[in-house]
Amino acid sequence: MRKVMLSVILSLGLIIPSFAAENVGEEVELSSAVIAAKSCAEKTKATGSFELLSSCPPVEAAQTGYVIYEVTENTFYAIAPKNIYYFELDEGFGGSIDAKGKIVKKEGDLPVLEIQEYKISPKPKAGFFKGCL
Repeated sequence: MRKVMLSVILSLGLIIPSFAAENVGEEVELSSAVIAAKSCAEKTKATGSFELLSSCPPVEAAQTGYVIYEVTENTFYAIAPKNIYYFELDEGFGGSIDAKGKIVKKEGDLPVLEIQEYKISPKPKAGFFKGCL
């Protein structure tokens, strides 16, 4: 009986954090979250294939909107366009963002994040390895 109760408690502990930051008005802090397109996020959620995020073309975001994928929480956030410029998101597309913000509403099943502070790290460019062999 103790083993069953322990496994139930542990499984709830794993489930609850994924829904922790979806309440309207809640403060959120993201670290190294991936910038992607909403359409690619929906396909990723449906298939479970995270390769779709890295191969997603930036034109998808222009058509369907931007989202941020927080790896540690396994959560996608739509972005409210209030305090962030889309050209910055375009430049950082496929890269990562460190951000602080607040959940302002829900858009379908996605919480909408109004970003207050952020730092975008663009996707590294493919290049020639110049290190020592």
